[in-house]
Parts: sequence; structure tokens; C-alpha cells
Amino acid sequence: MGLAAGDDVGEAVRTMTARLGLPRGLAELGVPRDVFPRIIAGPLKDHSHKTNPREASEADYEAMILEAAM
Repeated sequence: MGLAAGDDVGEAVRTMTARLGLPRGLAELGVPRDVFPRIIAGPLKDHSHKTNPREASEADYEAMILEAAM
């Protein structure tokens, strides 16, 4: 990305996203919150879910994946 040492990677990604005209989150893609339970069901059924160092709950997935991505 051509960043200098100490540059804020998050800000660089946000700037690049804006420059490319990409959506900034799930809300801009039109994903409604009422589909969250169906989205969360996938990771909970995945066998890799059980191998995480800390098992995530439905609330964890909602907070770390969906709410953060809105």
C-alpha cells in the first residue's frame, strides 16, 4: 500500500475504500439487521468455530462481525 512506518493502516484502508467508491459497510450494501440471526447461524455450525482459542457466542459474533461491519 506504500505506507510509511507508523502510518495508520485502518485510516489508509478507509481512504482507499472511499477513493475506489466501495461501500463502507453492510448497511451501505443494504443488509438489514433482521437477517443477523441467519448470518450468525453459519459460523456457529462451522467446525472451525470449536477450534477458536475462545469459543464465541451468538452475541460475540453479532458484535464483532455484524455490528462492527454496519
